Amino acid sequence: MALTAKDIASIFTGMDLGAEKIAENFNKLLEENIGQDNQLDTLNNKTLKIGNFIGNDNPNIDNLEPGIYPFGFWQDKPISTNETSWPKRIRGGAEWGWIVQYGGKNQTKAQFIFGAGAVLCYRAWAGGRWDNWTLLNLTVEQ
Repeated sequence: MALTAKDIASIFTGMDLGAEKIAENFNKLLEENIGQDNQLDTLNNKTLKIGNFIGNDNPNIDNLEPGIYPFGFWQDKPISTNETSWPKRIRGGAEWGWIVQYGGKNQTKAQFIFGAGAVLCYRAWAGGRWDNWTLLNLTVEQ
């Protein structure tokens, strides 16, 4: 059975209840679908890992493994302004979305942030350090 858009949307049901509710819904969806046509097993082990939820308790994203990570920060628990692994544009505020990382430990790697607040950011690891975040300007289609 393939995951549907409705399944993915169910992750964010109860979003106003905070990061814990989204993480709970995400884990429930994984539990319900593991083994069905081996789709999530294939995603986790042969292509990209579906990573753990990133929130206020684990905000540093400098050392992620390759994969896709849901994240969420709310007004009562925003991304710290001192957390330098995040783009300055979204530090100190509320944002949620996905981080995609390509490449691992001793490789050149790249991270993309797809935020719900029309935020799209990119950075690369090369020469033993992360480059500065590049914000991609978006025009909202009317």
